[in-house]
Amino acid sequence: MKTQRPMVNGHVRRCVLDSGGLTALCGGSAAARADLYWVLGFAHGIRIPTPILAECTTGDSGRDAEVNRILNILGRGSAVIVAPTEETARRAGRLRYLARTDDGIDALVAAEAIGDGTKSVVLTSDPKDLQRLLIRSHNVMIWKV
Repeated sequence: MKTQRPMVNGHVRRCVLDSGGLTALCGGSAAARADLYWVLGFAHGIRIPTPILAECTTGDSGRDAEVNRILNILGRGSAVIVAPTEETARRAGRLRYLARTDDGIDALVAAEAIGDGTKSVVLTSDPKDLQRLLIRSHNVMIWKV
């Protein structure tokens, strides 16, 4: 697992964002624009598990405007916000158990990244928790934003 911007030849199958990954894309900074450009350019399937919305939104349209803007940009042409399936939830439970953590939302992000075993990347601001969950997953890269 790597914790810097993945340099890939071609595209990754999926790019999964946790709450830190989503909020890192917000704002007008050069870093946010570069990260957003990378995601849009190299990821075929951008995924944000629905529990991430609970961590990134307030229910106030004014406060949520920037997150909603990014979700709109990411969602052009594909489904971005995904509800965990039973299979994903059970995979998350197994990852959480093996990592001996009680963070179910991070486990759902990790389980979504594992998906069908194809190459994927997770965008996060806190890679330590995800590294523990994905220690056995060789097809998932972690990108610290």
